[in-house]
Amino acid sequence: MHPTSIDTILWLLGIVGEVLLVTILLFRRSYRIFPIFCAWALLLLLTEPTFYWVSLKASQATYDKVYFALNFPQYLLEAGVLAEIALNVTSPVKRSLSKPLMIAFATSMGLIAICGFLVAATLNASTLANPRAFMVINTTMAILRLATFLLIAGFSQVLGLNWKNHVLQLASGLAFYAIITLIVDFSQSHLWAGPNYASEFFALDHLRIAGYLCALYFWCYAFAKKEAPRKEFSPQMTKFLVSISGSTKRQRAVLARTRN
Repeated sequence: MHPTSIDTILWLLGIVGEVLLVTILLFRRSYRIFPIFCAWALLLLLTEPTFYWVSLKASQATYDKVYFALNFPQYLLEAGVLAEIALNVTSPVKRSLSKPLMIAFATSMGLIAICGFLVAATLNASTLANPRAFMVINTTMAILRLATFLLIAGFSQVLGLNWKNHVLQLASGLAFYAIITLIVDFSQSHLWAGPNYASEFFALDHLRIAGYLCALYFWCYAFAKKEAPRKEFSPQMTKFLVSISGSTKRQRAVLARTRN
């Protein structure tokens, strides 16, 4: 496999962006709030030279195997990033959230992951460079990214978040990359075999990388700026917390009377 000039330019832009992002995260000490995201960004930076070296020295088949093997820990960390976003969003109210609500939230995310997997499994297996397992996992993660963003954006005003909060900016970048990934995966899986198949396939792959670069440099811009403080809870959230708190106290009182 020999990378083209476009591949080299995109790779250089990725390396520069990842170095810049890791530097900003360390300078801003964002690892205190987003340790998993920082670890994910660092892993991307460390594995990028490996991908490029293998693309120069190895065959396409070898590159695909290395790419899939090194992407697996990235997927695990990315799942951790989504959990970290959820915990960060609910951190001001997590003491008021009952265990059943937390279980319901975790179950909802699990169901979204299952639905995403079922959708991804319908993709055409005959792709040029990526094995079917990679396509399914990649599409499932993209659906999870998008679902996480939609949930956070839907409750952002209730939880006192605005577009200048880092957690919402992080989720926005992931959602944008997810949309591009879904467009590319579904387009690649429906390409018609023919003389232009390879050029169309790699053109779509370049679109995926461009989407990642947009998210990467957006994070650099967002995390370089000082985060806006959270707003006060809305009246709806305040009423909700009061109702949860009252319900919890009543449950404890009932248990105390039962024991006595």
